[in-house]
Amino acid sequence: MRPAEIKSAWRARLPLAIGYVTLALLIGMVWVWGIQSRIAGAVVSSGVIEVETHRQVIQHPTGGVVGEILTRDGDRIEAGDVLIRLDDKLIRSELTVIENQLLEAMAHKARLVAERDGTDTITLPDDLQQLAAKTPDSASQIEGQQRLFEERSAALVTEKQLIAEQIAQIRNQITGTEAQLEALSEQNNLLSEELGNAQNLLNKKLVESSRVSRLKSETAGLTGQVGQLQAQVAQLNGEIAKLMIEKLKLQNQRREEAVENLRELAPQEVELAERRFSKLETLSRMDIRSPVSGIVYGSTVFALKSVIQPAEPIMYVIPMEHKLIVSARIDAASIDQVRVGQDVSLRFSAFNQRSTPEVRGHVTTVSADVFTDDATGKDYYEAIVAPEQDDLKTLGNKDIVPGMPVQVFVQTEERTPLSYLTKPLTDYFTKAFRES
Repeated sequence: MRPAEIKSAWRARLPLAIGYVTLALLIGMVWVWGIQSRIAGAVVSSGVIEVETHRQVIQHPTGGVVGEILTRDGDRIEAGDVLIRLDDKLIRSELTVIENQLLEAMAHKARLVAERDGTDTITLPDDLQQLAAKTPDSASQIEGQQRLFEERSAALVTEKQLIAEQIAQIRNQITGTEAQLEALSEQNNLLSEELGNAQNLLNKKLVESSRVSRLKSETAGLTGQVGQLQAQVAQLNGEIAKLMIEKLKLQNQRREEAVENLRELAPQEVELAERRFSKLETLSRMDIRSPVSGIVYGSTVFALKSVIQPAEPIMYVIPMEHKLIVSARIDAASIDQVRVGQDVSLRFSAFNQRSTPEVRGHVTTVSADVFTDDATGKDYYEAIVAPEQDDLKTLGNKDIVPGMPVQVFVQTEERTPLSYLTKPLTDYFTKAFRES
């Protein structure tokens, strides 16, 4: 071969040799990278932002007619704020009727207690005074019972006075009868003495026997009259005793009537008190209040006089003071790679991906059983992810609100690039060499 040809061949082989060497070095470097480097895997899923305590549903147990709407969607409210005020005119009207009936029953009871205890005036208990202060017609009802008490007391006093007058008259009769009895007794004593003297004279034959007989007859008559007067005094004393018993019966009868009326009145008072308590409870629920602080959304009531059905959602309140979490759906086939405590990367698809950094987090909860999506029929597990609060601050003025979609990357174990390349092939052969 001529020198020129040798020189030309050498010039052709040199680039080729350099290419082979470069290719070998590249393949070697790729091989070393494939078996030495580590790439972190991830289970990719979708999720949404939620609050840790979930949204608060605003409902009413009995419903009613809307009287005033105080909040709208988007309003920020505090716990205890009134959201909607129901129309309470009917409840207040019914409450007024019940309170008037209860006040009358309590005033009636106070009068009966005074009659039972025999007091001179009616003592109003504290609960009656408190109710009377709230009831417009309380004065007339209490005054009516007071007048009735005074009239009944006056009637009782009059009846007692009549009995006392009858007793006084009988005692006057007794006094007169006793005076007659004393005179007859004195006269009888004198006749007895005269009869004794006459009997002595008769024994001496100094007087006739007819005189002694006449004196004996007069003495016997006086003795009979004394006995009649004594019986009359005893009868008059018996009448006084009867009148005294009748006087006691008047007081006892009044007391027994009061006790019986109190017994009959007690169930009525209890029923009215329970009805009043029920109406007050219903009235206290006329103001629908928020149990938590947050933002109102999802209102279903927009007009006055509209009807709220019992237990139907009226609106929702998103608590803002609670931590935000991410609810992620993990494919059932990948659940073996997800566990509590794993690191997670979160990407907010609603923001610009170039200017929005990833937010770190970790898995806090994994559901114990599988769920099924009603729309797609696909099985999934629910995983709760807690974002790092420091990373959330890096988002700046970007507001994260419940319901915002999130891409969730649950980091799994590190593997070599070569294992990623060969795994599909090894999985295929693992299945291919098994008998069907």
